[in-house]
Amino acid sequence: MTALVWAIIELPTTGITDPATLTAAAVAVASLIGFVIWEARSASPMVPVGLFRNRNFSGASFSIAFLSISNGGLLLVLTQYLQFVHGYSPAEAGLAFLPVAAMSLLFNVIGAGLTGRVGNRVMVTAGMLIMAAGIGILGTVDATDGFWLVAVALGTVGIGSGLAVPTAINALMSTVPAEHAGVGSAVNDTIQQAGAALGVAILGSVLAATYTGNMPADAPEAARHNIGDALRLGDAGLATAARAAFTDGMALTFTASACAVVLAAVTALVVLRDTRPAPAGPEPATGEPRELAAADT
Repeated sequence: MTALVWAIIELPTTGITDPATLTAAAVAVASLIGFVIWEARSASPMVPVGLFRNRNFSGASFSIAFLSISNGGLLLVLTQYLQFVHGYSPAEAGLAFLPVAAMSLLFNVIGAGLTGRVGNRVMVTAGMLIMAAGIGILGTVDATDGFWLVAVALGTVGIGSGLAVPTAINALMSTVPAEHAGVGSAVNDTIQQAGAALGVAILGSVLAATYTGNMPADAPEAARHNIGDALRLGDAGLATAARAAFTDGMALTFTASACAVVLAAVTALVVLRDTRPAPAGPEPATGEPRELAAADT
């Protein structure tokens, strides 16, 4: 992960042919392949790779990964937008995310009641598409817009998150055998943390490259790479150009973020399968309780 994140962050600056960046990328790929081979051969694997043969486990895992990539980038970019473009304090920028929290909590409760009726796959897909719509709205925000549009977008993201995320996590955990319950929980946490780190690296690199490309060529070098440095110089014209360049970069970043969430929704739709209780009947010959049997739909 260290090598992968480092390579992604350095790529916009050094280019794909830089030996150090290529070496870091090669180390990341080789480490991942080696890890999978080791875990597959280990008598007591830290991550039983056989769990990924279950469609619900793998589908939920990859959906959560794409979603975490998007969320990591959203928090990074929007926090800087509120502080550098609109002059929010760190506390005000934090409070600005309350629409996400409020809507997520509310629709978590609503989604819990709907999942039993429509199934995991529909709920996760619908929730993620709603999230993508909210992030898409953020991609239309410019330096002159007030907070109301951001609040609407964040509320929409919260609605989708409340519907999709708990359902996806439940789909993942419901497939894990009791003896691997701790492993399932740990894999879920790791996927979210790794996805957030990759989101900051990937989407942060997109934002940084776009910002630098949109800044005037005659701007001071530090200002061309950092909006904070551009604002600290006290040049009103340069500050206006920096804010415009940042919002242009933000629009592209949120477009990429929305695409990641759509990809998560497609993954959920194609890979996830709903489970339904088996119809009442005689006890299984093995003596297994009837309520534990399930039919895959």
